Amino acid sequence: MLKKLIKSDFGKRLIVFIAYTYIRFVWATSRVERICPTESEPFFTEARPFILAFWHSRILLMPYHWVPTGRKIHMLISQHNDGELIARAVRPFGVEWVPGSSRRGGKEALYAMIRLLRGGDTIGITPDGPKGPRQRVKPGIIHVAKLGRVPILPVTYAVKRRWVAGSWDRFVIALPFNRIYLTVGQPLDVTDLTVEAASAALEVAMNDQMAAADAHFGLPATPPGAPLTGTEEEA
Repeated sequence: MLKKLIKSDFGKRLIVFIAYTYIRFVWATSRVERICPTESEPFFTEARPFILAFWHSRILLMPYHWVPTGRKIHMLISQHNDGELIARAVRPFGVEWVPGSSRRGGKEALYAMIRLLRGGDTIGITPDGPKGPRQRVKPGIIHVAKLGRVPILPVTYAVKRRWVAGSWDRFVIALPFNRIYLTVGQPLDVTDLTVEAASAALEVAMNDQMAAADAHFGLPATPPGAPLTGTEEEA
């Protein structure tokens, strides 16, 4: 019954409405602190193209990293059913959908993202999506950054009150009446780095950033999943 509801148009609209309303409610009832280094702020305040990188577990409130800019961002989101629901839920926040992933529609998505970046737009990517391993950077984001000739900005957030799901990514669901800590990292220029070196540098930066954000509220760091296998590195 539940699977049929999720696949129906009514069910999708209902889930999207609940998700959108919940995100707005959590944000409206919470106190927010945002940390952004001087080197990164111009990417948010000026029309500079870049890639926004964050782990899959922190999707829920990520639109609010972007909403204050008043500009649109294009997110790489899986073409699976859950990906469609995410895309529809975040669209009211100015987030457009680039359908694709390392497992499905990857080549078409790659070309689409490069065109957007070269046209001056911004792309958002979860380097460990859509199925993990958790907090491991797949090389796709590095290829996009190199071909699009743009830097990567790691971003994350932590919340004081949360529920952590038992999913592969340890998805964090922020509770209402909360404290939210948004952080932006230093821009990473991958131009002169090998794909392997750039992937390793980004992975360390993102994991350190998220651990520091969680530590802001005295929360333990989430350990990464198993290292990428050869097949996953090619994806």
